[in-house]
Amino acid sequence: MPGVEGVPSWLSAFVIDLGGTAGGLGSQPERTVYRTATPGLSVAPVICYESVYGDFVGDYVRQGASLIGIITNDGWWSDSPGHNQHLQYATLRAIETRRDIARSANTGISAFINQKGEITQQTGWWEQAVSRATVHLNTEQTFYVRHGELIGTTCQVLAVLLLLLTVVQAVRSRKQLTA
Repeated sequence: MPGVEGVPSWLSAFVIDLGGTAGGLGSQPERTVYRTATPGLSVAPVICYESVYGDFVGDYVRQGASLIGIITNDGWWSDSPGHNQHLQYATLRAIETRRDIARSANTGISAFINQKGEITQQTGWWEQAVSRATVHLNTEQTFYVRHGELIGTTCQVLAVLLLLLTVVQAVRSRKQLTA
C-alpha cells in the first residue's frame, strides 16, 4: 500500500511512524482468491487499507471471489474518526461488488456487512469480541466490477476536454482583440 507500507527502504527514515512497516514492498501480479472446499465459497483476502480502493477489490471479484474478508489493524487511527471512516469504506465495497463482507479488526471495529452495504453486526472500537453471522455468497458481477471506475475516468476525460475548450476559446478571444 502506498504510504508507510509501500515506501522504498531508502525513504523509510523520512516516514512518520503510523504503526505500519516502512519499506515492505511485497506485491504480486494478480490477486489471489482463496478457494475453499465449501461449494461456491471463494474469499477475497483484503488487507487493511486495500479496502479503500474499489478497483483493487473489484479485481478479486473478477477473479471469482464470492465473499470479501477484510483483515485490518485500525489501532494507529487511535480514537479519531479514522477507524469509523475505514469501516464505512467497506460498506461501499459491498455495494459496488454485491458481496457480503466479514471484517476482522484486531484493534478497530469488526463487522459483518451485507450486499446492500448495511452493517448487520459490529463490535465496539478496540473491544475484544467474537462474532458469528450467516453470510450470503454471490457469483454475479456488477456493472462496477465489470467496468470499474467509469465515473472517475469519464470525469477526468471531461475535465481535460473542458480545459482544452477553454484554452481554444481564450486563444480565439485574444485573436479577436488583437485584430
